[in-house]
Amino acid sequence: MKAATRNISLHFIENLATNAWPCHTQEKIENWKMRATFGVSKRANSVHTIGSMPQDPMWLQKIEAFYKDKLIPSCFYISDISPTGLDDILESKGYKKLDECFIMTASCSDIINHEVKNRAWIIECLSEPNSKWIDEFIDLEGFSSDRHKVYTYIFSSIKPTKTFLRISTQNETVGLGTVVVEEGWGCISNIVVNPRHRRKGIANQIINYLSKWAHENGAHHMYLQVIQTNYPAVNLYKKIGFTPISNHHYRILKVE
Repeated sequence: MKAATRNISLHFIENLATNAWPCHTQEKIENWKMRATFGVSKRANSVHTIGSMPQDPMWLQKIEAFYKDKLIPSCFYISDISPTGLDDILESKGYKKLDECFIMTASCSDIINHEVKNRAWIIECLSEPNSKWIDEFIDLEGFSSDRHKVYTYIFSSIKPTKTFLRISTQNETVGLGTVVVEEGWGCISNIVVNPRHRRKGIANQIINYLSKWAHENGAHHMYLQVIQTNYPAVNLYKKIGFTPISNHHYRILKVE
């Protein structure tokens, strides 16, 4: 892929990704978006640094003031198409590097060819997650129950076509996942498997079914974000057709 074409594609997917995980509050500082959502998830509580550096010499002070007002740490999302030198500037200001991630993509047809069938699994899709789905997601992720209202807000605020999947067997939820479809691309997120049912192909089946659903609702390709050191997930995604197309990480201000 030529560099110019790749950059256009990354801009496109980066912008879709912000719609697939909306924030509560957003303000612009020239080309960048300052996002805040009560401190829950870095994606919804970081500066989306796509576009050239701000011309305002006070850009960093203004960003830090924005997050200080929200009582959450100042955090930046740094990708392959963020301005050159930004990462070094933030490091010199005491920002810690966290969560090196890939964006990975695959065609729907490639994913669908890797189906894992199990007649014991019951698959349910919801256009909006109910309270039970959110409680199960929080529990399986090991998060605090006080996140319920925030996830309810994030999930209900997703505007593009979406579905929230549950796989169960014998009245026990064994896995969850979400897909958001916009402009021919499906964004997979929230893949979580019950620890008692791992190594049974459940994550594969969740991704496969979400990709089928996305394809039926207008998607031709899928994308997702994954932490690079989550080797089991990265290896699974590669096995079923996903390829890394870009890297990103976060820079968060150390609290002394």
